[in-house]
Amino acid sequence: MNHAFFRSAPIAAALVLALGLPPAMAQSIGGSGALRLSAPSTGDQVVAAVQAPAGAALETGDLDRTPVAVSWALEPDQAIDTQPAAFVQESRGYWRDVDAQELRAGIALPLSATGAVIRFSPHASNAGARLSREDLVVIDRGNHLQADIVQAAADVDALRSAGMDAPAGTLAVKLSDTYVAPSITLAVTNAAGRWLVHVHEPNSTIALRLGTARDVVVAGQPLKVQAACEGARASAASGLISAPDGHSQPLTFTRQRDGSFAATITPDAAHAGARALWEVHTFAQCAGPDVPRDARTAFAVALPVARLDGSVERLPGAKADGITLRFGVEAATASRYQVAGVLFGTARDGKQYPVAIGQSAAWLEAGNGTLDLRFDAASLANVRGIGAPWELRDLRLVNQADLGVLERRSIALSF
Repeated sequence: MNHAFFRSAPIAAALVLALGLPPAMAQSIGGSGALRLSAPSTGDQVVAAVQAPAGAALETGDLDRTPVAVSWALEPDQAIDTQPAAFVQESRGYWRDVDAQELRAGIALPLSATGAVIRFSPHASNAGARLSREDLVVIDRGNHLQADIVQAAADVDALRSAGMDAPAGTLAVKLSDTYVAPSITLAVTNAAGRWLVHVHEPNSTIALRLGTARDVVVAGQPLKVQAACEGARASAASGLISAPDGHSQPLTFTRQRDGSFAATITPDAAHAGARALWEVHTFAQCAGPDVPRDARTAFAVALPVARLDGSVERLPGAKADGITLRFGVEAATASRYQVAGVLFGTARDGKQYPVAIGQSAAWLEAGNGTLDLRFDAASLANVRGIGAPWELRDLRLVNQADLGVLERRSIALSF
């Protein structure tokens, strides 16, 4: 995830600096009182109403209950992305699930480029099965082809030595860089049990791009999934989402005006709450030529167990103490919650620049509570000429029990 305040930073150095604020900064930091969060912007994630988790309780037994707060300085010219940007997976391959009968008869595998890599992996239920290069027969229109079509082969030992976590019995072969048929048929005359066949075409111009509108969604809220073929027009798309516990929901895609496909789905809240990601698995047919593509990506589902209630108080204190903001939090269940944000200040030219990142976490009981976000003097010490009015961006509320991002606001507060 490309989130600024999850990146490593010189926190320790910022915390031990005993620097005082320059006079210009000291004058701009004063002031305290009640504030309110800005109205959510388009694309912000907020929790409308809190709800205690159904069924099993959240895993909170291993959470530290000691409050903690850190902040560190940013360079004013540092690029900060305060909008969520979900990862887009690109695939130039596809999977086939075949049984022994299909393998013995030969399976036709569509191709769109030379140099394809084809991997055979036994199912977990097919323990002990193995393939070797000698077991593999290449067929074209009923004729066995010359052996040099398979340019190279690697068994499970070679694959593991190269760093691949391949199951026992796996065989991978690379086709010749001169083989340009629209498909290839491979047979294993002595095949037994079920196998997964993966075709990867590193030289292909046809790729499936798969992404979600955001990388985290609150349970009960919809998630948009988008799929598109690059280098060809998608003729069909289907797929599913799966929860960490194995529960799955089908995706129903509809074609968009630009030729891509989109689906909107609401993850079942009954299967949320685990410290693991959900998965999107999409299958597409890219026409011209007709080439299958599979792609997977992941997203998180957060249980709506807490929310920012909109109230903010700027705590009074000495000017050299920095800035402390107290946020009202409504919690439906006890847990350790985290608040984090990026502080922007205004320079003499009227433009706003990033100044510091702050994070804090504390244990909150169910009900109404508060979390303090503090930007200490050390984190504000190198921003001469930048001060009020301030703006808090990329504000997040996180439940550390399942690492779920409950709220994320691009522009949360001006003061």
